[in-house]
Amino acid sequence: MKKVTFLMSAFIMIAATAWAQQQTGIINGVLQKSAEDKVVKMQELIGFDDSTAKRLSELEFKFLLNVQKAENCWLCNKKKRIEKLQSQRELNLQKILPRDEYIKYHSTENNLLNENNRIWLQ
Repeated sequence: MKKVTFLMSAFIMIAATAWAQQQTGIINGVLQKSAEDKVVKMQELIGFDDSTAKRLSELEFKFLLNVQKAENCWLCNKKKRIEKLQSQRELNLQKILPRDEYIKYHSTENNLLNENNRIWLQ
């Protein structure tokens, strides 16, 4: 009886671990696709080169992944952690993009431009 209980417990733990890893893989894929789509859209609007787009895509993916981890943290101060991640992301964006491209990226991302002011992007 003890052997059966132990084997069932082990099987349940293995199945739960496999399911969690599969879910993490799906989430990573969705976050990666989201980051790539955002950077492609920004590249079309702003016109930065492909190497910059690749670096921005990696930055956006890491940011989204870290935000997702912070959202799922039990004992963390989620708001403070996400604010820290956002400020770190802004600093990294400023390092990657020239000043004018950073301003356009930031303005477009935060909807700071209305339709009349979007002409200067092109």
